[in-house]
Amino acid sequence: MAQDGIPFTSEMDFAYGAAAEAAPGVRRIVAENPSPFTFHGTNTYIVGAGEVAVIDPGPDDPAHCRAILRAVAGDRPARPAGPAAARRGG
Repeated sequence: MAQDGIPFTSEMDFAYGAAAEAAPGVRRIVAENPSPFTFHGTNTYIVGAGEVAVIDPGPDDPAHCRAILRAVAGDRPARPAGPAAARRGG
């Protein structure tokens, strides 16, 4: 079904716990928590290389946490941006 020219697809190429490139400079890890709200599972995004930001770290699941830590091994966290970070000197 398409709405406003945007196709809806129920297919997704992924493996739980594996970091895969979703776009240049963006990796995705899918948590194994499928539901009507998360589709196949929560998508955790790692943006950058060397200095990274983790977007939506997902559920408090030990296997998913280990997958994130494996994916960012050797990277360092990016500094927060925005007004709150500016007030803290970040």
